[in-house]
Amino acid sequence: MKQNIFSKYAAYLLIALPLGGVGGGLLTSCADEFNQNYSADKPARLAEYAYLDEYQPLKNYVDRSKYPNFKLGIGTTANEYVKQELVYALTNSNFDETVPGNAMKMASCVNEKGEMNFATVSEYVKAATDAGLQVYGHTLAWHAQQPVKWLNSLLADRPVPVDPDGMNDVVDYNQDMREFSSFPYYVMGYTPEFSPEEGLISEFPGGWYQYFAATGIPTDPTKGYTYKLTCEIKSNMGGSIPVQMRWSWGEDPAASSLVINEGDWEEVSCEFTGINGTSCDIIFQPGMFEGRFCIRNIKVSHSEAAGPVTFMESLIDNGDMEGDDAKNFASKENAGATVYEITDGVGRDGSRGVKIASKGGQADAWESQFWIVFNDVVQAGDKIHVSFDYRADGGCVGTGVDTQAHFNPGEYQHWSCAGTVQFTGDWQTYDKNVTIDTSMAPEGKGMKSIAFNMSPNAADGTYYIDNVVCEIERTSASGGIPLTPEEKRDTLTWAMDKWIEGMMEACRDESGQGLVHAWDVVNEAISGGNPDGEGVYALQHGTPDNVNDFFWQDYLGDIDYVRTAVALARMYGPDDIKLFVNDYNLESDWDQNGKLKSLIKWIERWEADGRTKIDGIGSQMHISCYGNPATQESKKKAIENSFRLMAASGKLVRISELDMGYVDQYGNKVITADMTEEQHKEMAELYKWIVAKYLEIIPVAQQWGICQWCATDAPANSGWRGGEPVGLWDLDYYRKHTYAGFADGLAGK
Repeated sequence: MKQNIFSKYAAYLLIALPLGGVGGGLLTSCADEFNQNYSADKPARLAEYAYLDEYQPLKNYVDRSKYPNFKLGIGTTANEYVKQELVYALTNSNFDETVPGNAMKMASCVNEKGEMNFATVSEYVKAATDAGLQVYGHTLAWHAQQPVKWLNSLLADRPVPVDPDGMNDVVDYNQDMREFSSFPYYVMGYTPEFSPEEGLISEFPGGWYQYFAATGIPTDPTKGYTYKLTCEIKSNMGGSIPVQMRWSWGEDPAASSLVINEGDWEEVSCEFTGINGTSCDIIFQPGMFEGRFCIRNIKVSHSEAAGPVTFMESLIDNGDMEGDDAKNFASKENAGATVYEITDGVGRDGSRGVKIASKGGQADAWESQFWIVFNDVVQAGDKIHVSFDYRADGGCVGTGVDTQAHFNPGEYQHWSCAGTVQFTGDWQTYDKNVTIDTSMAPEGKGMKSIAFNMSPNAADGTYYIDNVVCEIERTSASGGIPLTPEEKRDTLTWAMDKWIEGMMEACRDESGQGLVHAWDVVNEAISGGNPDGEGVYALQHGTPDNVNDFFWQDYLGDIDYVRTAVALARMYGPDDIKLFVNDYNLESDWDQNGKLKSLIKWIERWEADGRTKIDGIGSQMHISCYGNPATQESKKKAIENSFRLMAASGKLVRISELDMGYVDQYGNKVITADMTEEQHKEMAELYKWIVAKYLEIIPVAQQWGICQWCATDAPANSGWRGGEPVGLWDLDYYRKHTYAGFADGLAGK
């Protein structure tokens, strides 16, 4: 029979022993409140939980002589902790280290305008360190809980300076008044006449008068446009005609005046600003104007910047050859990899450049080929611009090198592309604009590279190329120019620098000493799928459907985003800072710990520059206890194997976010209210086994410790594992059997 063991009378109070660093008043109030639950008539079955009263606070069970580096941590809510009430007491009594669940994440400190506020962080860090605890930082570089709007705004198109002469005149309303035979609008006391020759005819009626001249003019109050009224008009006398542009009878209208002259037809205009509606009317108020005037046409318009703009976007990287990246260049002997040689001293003015040796006397000019390879496929109709500096020596002097259109290097498509390059012994600059046609870029396929046929020379020689530009004309409907990949990298590196510097500053004491000595520098980087040729899972990346997260690696690159975060953390953090990469499902059995193996390989790649140093691996271990023995055994083997893999990595090892739910023998998740006594005891045994295995397998020098993520069970409405028995305490802060299991694991029972 299932028993609800989490009633008010069900378990034992967490505060069984005095709490260091907590005021007596707090201890008394908590103890008094909870002791009321232990009345003489409490249920007899509580005897089964009496043993929990004998347990000490959890951290007392860590043998510091055997495990001197081990830290017992707990996830906390910063706002609750700094109140210095119950959460504060529980944390300080039982743990060495505290981790804020959300307070140190970027979106908690940086708003959507990029404004940073670290007040909660500073208060939390001070309260914890004053109480003798270590604070573990979580987290510096992640894709979730980011100020997405601000970060995306940094990547917005660069505005194009508006040339007043390049403004477009947009017509909002245009009416030939000669089309009317009678007055079409609401009459306000005066009714103009109409004729097929003169349109609207306005004559002085002998007193003040006004009338509608146009209605339903579409306007946009969000743009701040100035609207211009233009009338084709003639009058028998000169004067000024007041005109209103009105959107509501409850608001003051925009007002202006038409200045008209005596004589034949002319176009006169006036302007209106401050429009605050989406549909407006034009009202003429001649007032006491005694003349006769006619209006043949009425037009309302506004000016705005020219819509689509054209700009040039680079199709290649490292065109100046000053870096080592050669992915946009290839030669025949190693197509798709590198050119013959990018080397120092062979470029223009002694800079780096491309050196291409060519054997003379070849039967065909394409025996030796050099390619410019685009980052993107271009299509028929695209306009590209190609330029480069070039010269030759030896038998290559005096040759004419033709160009071809290819897809990938070696995939010929057309014999002609960017013209013929005439090489001499002196440096020259080649500059060519090319409109791609369907022979170069077949429909449905496109074009990816330009081939240079570099074997027309009769004798051996060498070609030299430098400062390659290959760009495509793009059109921006937004009226702006997209940032280049390099500009995006620079901008986001600045943003990450600002963020990490601000966080590290918030974690210093009054003397400037850093108080947080360990961090999740990168969180949840590995995707868990899409393995490469080495079987290493890809990193996570953004998708068009995921607009709520921000993936730094999409712009900084899979390698550099981690290296950048590590370098900035070491620049601004304490000298002894320890940096971890934290991820979930590292203990997974369904892929034989494939995600963990991939993470270890990625760490090797990130550290391959000889400067980047990642100190540790954080394994989150959001796990479940399984009622099916075979399933549980498989899970335990994978957990044990994950410990061995992390130990073999040589890195510090931290169980970073340990919590546990329960899945019954049928594969169903069991919520706290439905848990049986035996199921709770199974969970306690699994906690004991995990802690013991960690201490057994992870070498002492690599032990950072274990962080229990949830102190209490999750409320039913929780956003994290809602309603599940994930805590060591229940929701009333009574110890559970899992508390005993965790303690026994620490104690080595």
